[in-house]
Amino acid sequence: MSDTTDSAAMSDLLLSDEQRAQTDQMVVAMARLIEDGDFLAEGIGTFLSTSAYMLAKHMHAPNCTSLCPNGNTLMEGTRALTLGHDEFDTVPRASVWLDYLQINLLYMPAIFLGGKPRWTEFMRPAQIDPMGATNNVCIGAHERPTLRLPGSAGIPDASTAAKRFYYYAPRHTRQVFVPSLDFCSGAGHPGEGRGADMTIVVITNLCVMASGPAGRLQVTHLHPGVTRADVERNTGFELKWHADVAVSAPPTAEELKLLDTLVDPRGLRFLEMLSGKARKTRLKALAGSALPAASNPPSNPKHTKHAQESAT
Repeated sequence: MSDTTDSAAMSDLLLSDEQRAQTDQMVVAMARLIEDGDFLAEGIGTFLSTSAYMLAKHMHAPNCTSLCPNGNTLMEGTRALTLGHDEFDTVPRASVWLDYLQINLLYMPAIFLGGKPRWTEFMRPAQIDPMGATNNVCIGAHERPTLRLPGSAGIPDASTAAKRFYYYAPRHTRQVFVPSLDFCSGAGHPGEGRGADMTIVVITNLCVMASGPAGRLQVTHLHPGVTRADVERNTGFELKWHADVAVSAPPTAEELKLLDTLVDPRGLRFLEMLSGKARKTRLKALAGSALPAASNPPSNPKHTKHAQESAT
C-alpha cells in the first residue's frame, strides 16, 4: 500500500472529536456504576464494557473479579485490551477455570438469585423497547429475517431473574430504540406493581436511561452538550423524562489517562462506534500489524494534554 493510499485509508478510520468524546463518556458512565467486589461478566468483542471494567478496577473497584469469555476464566487484577489475544493474559493468571455449563448452571443462578457478589454485565442488544425488553436474534420476521444477529446467549435467563440489568448502545438511533421488537430475546421490566425492585439501565452515546416508577424507561442523564431534542429525534418511541434530569459528569483527566495508557492503548473501544467499511478496515489494520502512531491517536488530543498536565 502506498503512503498516499495508506493515509487516505487511515483518515477514514478516525472518528470525530465528538464521537471519541462520546465513547469515553460511555466508558466512564459504565465504570462509575461498578461497585468494589462486583463480579464483572465480559462479552466477546464488547470493548466498551471491558474498558469500563478495567477502568473501574484501576480507579475505585480493585477487588472485582472478571469472568473472561476467552478461556472461561475468573481473573482478578487488570489487563490491557487486546484483539483476540486475551487468553495470554487471562488463562495464566486465572484463579479458576470453568466450562460453559458451570457458568450457566452454577455461577450465574447462584449470583443472580443470591445477590452476592453482585453480577454486573453491560450487554449490547440490537433493539430496545420502551420497557427495556431487547432483541439480539434477528431483524424482520423470524421466519424470513432480513438480518440475523449474534443471538441472545444468557440474556433470556438473566433478564428474568436479575434485579439490576445493564445495557449499552454506542449509536443511539431509531433503529435501536423501537416501539416494538422484531423478536424478544430479553425480558423487559414487568410493569408497575410487578417489578418494584427491578431496574434496567441503558447507557448510550447521548444519555442514560433507567426504569421509571411504572417500569418504562426514562431519561435520567444527558451527556455534556446533548439536548433533549437530540435524544428525542433519535428515539423511535415517546420518551419519558425524570423530573430532575442531570448532566453526566465528564471523564476526569486521570480516567482518560488510564484509558489511553493502561486500559486500551490501541483504541479498541472506538471500534464499537464504527460500522460497515470503516469498521472492517480498522479491524484488518489492527489484526494485520502494529499500526503506525498516526493511525492510532489518543482518544482526544485535548484529553491527553489535560492528563499529562495533571500528572506533572
